[in-house]
Amino acid sequence: MSSLLRLPALSLGAKFGAALALAFALVAGGGMSLFTGVTNELRAPGGTDSATGGSGGTGSAVNPGVFPSKDANGGSTSGDRVDLVQTGYFALEVDDLDARLAAISSAIEAKGGYVSSSARYGDASNPSLNVTFRIPATAFTAATTTVRGEGTVVQEEISSYEVTMQLVDLEARLKNLRASESALIKLMAKATRIADVLSVQSELSRVRGDIESYDAQRAALADQVAMATISVQLTLPASPLDTASKDFNLVKEIQSALANLVAVGRSAIVLVINLVVVALPIVLIGALLGGLLGRAITPLVATVRSLLAGGGAKRRGRARR
Repeated sequence: MSSLLRLPALSLGAKFGAALALAFALVAGGGMSLFTGVTNELRAPGGTDSATGGSGGTGSAVNPGVFPSKDANGGSTSGDRVDLVQTGYFALEVDDLDARLAAISSAIEAKGGYVSSSARYGDASNPSLNVTFRIPATAFTAATTTVRGEGTVVQEEISSYEVTMQLVDLEARLKNLRASESALIKLMAKATRIADVLSVQSELSRVRGDIESYDAQRAALADQVAMATISVQLTLPASPLDTASKDFNLVKEIQSALANLVAVGRSAIVLVINLVVVALPIVLIGALLGGLLGRAITPLVATVRSLLAGGGAKRRGRARR
């Protein structure tokens, strides 16, 4: 039985041909990817792709303010006027929520601001306070400095954007509409027919409606410019255990491990299939060609050796004489 399973011995030429064919296939096919055919799809714990990395913790994200646009001469497109809406967000870790809230509120009120809204979340073991302040725009920078000093800053976002053109446009529209309103009032006073009076009154109602709408928009935008907004979230410091177990999900970890197992198993199966389907024929063809080449070269090598041996014998005979 063992003699039936014994593989035939390969000549040196066949072995060389098989190795050369396999090496050529690896180079032409891009290395081992020719046989694996599978890219690395292992997932990092937590369900995030190891190639891109998981999302980190909360960090500081400070957005630069929007500066007024400039014209060709370097000046503002609206002259020297610049209207900015400024907002700020702070997430702070503090030792005492109520004490820190009272201190921040007092500092904001001293600068002419007030509490716009507040909300309390969580239970006694993990409380959280969210407070929104309105502060005069001129005191915005000083207020943000005060807030930073009341705890450990976990996250900070500062932003500002220019609304000069919107306000200028609204004010121009209002000016034109008020001029139209005055003209319509004068025209109504001169109207004598009922039809003319009704027509002017209808147009006057439309103009006054537009005035009220644009004026409300202008007032709301002007209020945002005059009074900046600062939102503050206050929380107690997280315990080391909570920090270590943050974002841990046992089900996701198991699913990630199973996904890695499936990816490794699939790669192994694909490797075996490609070795059988791709590598084996290449090796057989290389061995066949190498064997044929070896058979063709062997007589030539023997002839060369015999000629060299005959020449050497003649030289030795002459030397003896």
